[in-house]
Amino acid sequence: MKKILTAAEMKACDTETIERFGVPGLVLMERAALCVCRVISEDFKDTKKVGVFCGPGNNGGDGVAIARILHTRGVSVKVIMLGDSKRFSASLRKELEIAGNYGTEIIYPWNIDDISVKELSKQFGDCDLFVDAMFGIGLTRGLEGEFAVAARFINESGKSVVAVDMPSGFDTDSGKLLGEAGVSASTTVTFAYMKKGLVLGECKVASGNVKVEDVGIYTRKEDVAELIDKTILEGISKRSVTANKGNCGKVLVIAGSEEIYGACYLAAKAALVSGAGLVKVYTHENNISSIQQNLPEAMYKGYKSYDEDGLKAQLAWADAVVVGPGLAVSDDSIKIMETVARQIEVPVIIDADGLNLLSKEIDLLDKIGERVPVILTPHLKEMERLCGQQLKEINYTMADTAKKFASKHNCIVVLKNHTEVICDSRKEYYCCSGNEALATPGSGDVLAGIIGALLGQKYDAMFAAKAGAYVHGAAGTIASASVGIKGLLAGDIISQISQLLD
Repeated sequence: MKKILTAAEMKACDTETIERFGVPGLVLMERAALCVCRVISEDFKDTKKVGVFCGPGNNGGDGVAIARILHTRGVSVKVIMLGDSKRFSASLRKELEIAGNYGTEIIYPWNIDDISVKELSKQFGDCDLFVDAMFGIGLTRGLEGEFAVAARFINESGKSVVAVDMPSGFDTDSGKLLGEAGVSASTTVTFAYMKKGLVLGECKVASGNVKVEDVGIYTRKEDVAELIDKTILEGISKRSVTANKGNCGKVLVIAGSEEIYGACYLAAKAALVSGAGLVKVYTHENNISSIQQNLPEAMYKGYKSYDEDGLKAQLAWADAVVVGPGLAVSDDSIKIMETVARQIEVPVIIDADGLNLLSKEIDLLDKIGERVPVILTPHLKEMERLCGQQLKEINYTMADTAKKFASKHNCIVVLKNHTEVICDSRKEYYCCSGNEALATPGSGDVLAGIIGALLGQKYDAMFAAKAGAYVHGAAGTIASASVGIKGLLAGDIISQISQLLD
């Protein structure tokens, strides 16, 4: 896994590199510029003419250095400086001096008629690539004036765009579009570490293909957030040659209701495919004949109405419990959740209607958290019900919201969105292994089953949450390559799990 930083954490790394370790800021700027130039030469080989849009800070300095390097390599380059020249940073001024010495073409606003889309089209219409170096990680407000005009021109041009560190116009920590305009990049070259905003909010789309480049800035902090990648799979052991189904994890899936059976089928099958030795479905008796025909490998126990003793016996059998998919919100399901809260002795994952039940009786979650490790897998609307915060706010505060909730209720939260955020009270992780194809019915049930299987195999709860999220997303991405983004079904995700866990 790799670290993923906030703007403040990145600035602290930058400052330490310059002030403590003595690496001059201009050296770092040159390294950054060289990285961007390499990406341009490798990924945009046919580029003949480049337009570079620079702001008044060090991001603008990066842009000027990029332009000068490209110019010395024979690429036709034109730079436009935006913003109040009185506010140009010292490093930017130095880069402008150096670029001038090399004869790099630089346009200042006072040398053209005005800053408008029409005028920018006149000046840069023949460029086949633009570099966005207006603002980097320090932006705290929306683009205005000439910067907003430049962003609109760049976006409307239809040309390839390389953003330097962050696409201009977006918050570095939340990915939120800060105003009405923001640059949409083909590629974003960011330095040292991934930034949270590049995988969140509107910026996840606007950043395009993100490349993280080493420029010699490092953090020694270990308590920062991490980005989950395929190395998480190295923590999943191969099955022992002496294994039997009884010692590979017994997973109880408490799911489905009188008229809903698909969710428990998907969760159970995902658990089996993810390595659980035995999976038992505890559901309304109406469901069993339908599911059993499609999943004979699972075990089944049905109930017609709430049966406390029967449920206790099933809980005592299990090594891990998945509760909630398709369970409905009824008197019986409330009693089931209450019994789980009183009797559970093994790790539990709560999803879907289990979360909706908890939102009505949150003290049940606290009781479970006092007894065993508990993982919640809400989407944003379910999180809204759990914590009372508005969905539109949660969308831009995912980690803070999940972390506060996890701390208050002693649980792990896997908050599902186009990027998943996994938090406990101490740390946060980000998972980007999936794609938009995962927005399909039953996808969350599959995730619950995968995590349940890992819990049943006695993996640490946080590891199970992280690995489960990664496997779920990666399996969906693999499957969508064959069936298409819109054509992906939850069963297609299950069909690819074995590729990742063998």
